[in-house]
Amino acid sequence: FPVTFHRAFDMVQDPVTALEDIISLGFSRVLTSGGELSALDGLPMIRKLIEQVAVTGGGITERNLQRILEGSGACEFHCSASTSRDSDMQIRNGAVRMGTPFCSSEFSIKVADASRVRTLCSIAKGLL
Repeated sequence: FPVTFHRAFDMVQDPVTALEDIISLGFSRVLTSGGELSALDGLPMIRKLIEQVAVTGGGITERNLQRILEGSGACEFHCSASTSRDSDMQIRNGAVRMGTPFCSSEFSIKVADASRVRTLCSIAKGLL
């Protein structure tokens, strides 16, 4: 069965060589943002890697999916399609932050948003 290598791939020094190594280990695809913060920023490298076996991922939203798929030539993509919602925590101490002030609140959680998944699928189906 096909196995996808994790986005840790984006930390390698030489993506083209690393991708060949990963393929030789039996992986059928690689999740990548092209070595950049988001797939949109990494389009040039993704386009190059797509010729080998890569799967586009990283910062994909309804606003940029069409540009990413058209610009990369990818026929698959990965995204969280998440939204935040209030957690079910009963006891809350608002005076304490467990992370930096820029992190999301301890009192919220990310969940997959079915509406976003449907929208992303519609966009992809229109292009693929």
